[in-house]
Amino acid sequence: MPAPGGFAEDQKAFDAEAEGLRSVPYARLKIDSAGRIVIPAEMRAAMMVKPGDTVTAEVIEGVFRIISPQVALKCAQAAARKIIPPGVSLVDELIAERREEARREAEEADAWRKAHGLPPLE
Repeated sequence: MPAPGGFAEDQKAFDAEAEGLRSVPYARLKIDSAGRIVIPAEMRAAMMVKPGDTVTAEVIEGVFRIISPQVALKCAQAAARKIIPPGVSLVDELIAERREEARREAEEADAWRKAHGLPPLE
């Protein structure tokens, strides 16, 4: 997890499981005259939010849905885990691809320089 001033040296393990997510049965909530709804404590806990947090809301076919950033992250991680096989590091693959690309570019640059009578790059 990135630290406020950069990247953390001791990274947390990738938490791709949505197992930590809880469900809460339906509850009847009242909308006050200002249009506000009070979310019960049990639902806030299941959503991983506390007073002052920011959530995202949408209405789909008349259904009002609210999701917290923490729950959205867990859902995205779980979806990624279905696609990425266990033990595969996308970061390591990206670094290897970039190094190979840099190597090829250096070879091409050296070939061009040689064809134009210039010394190779160091």
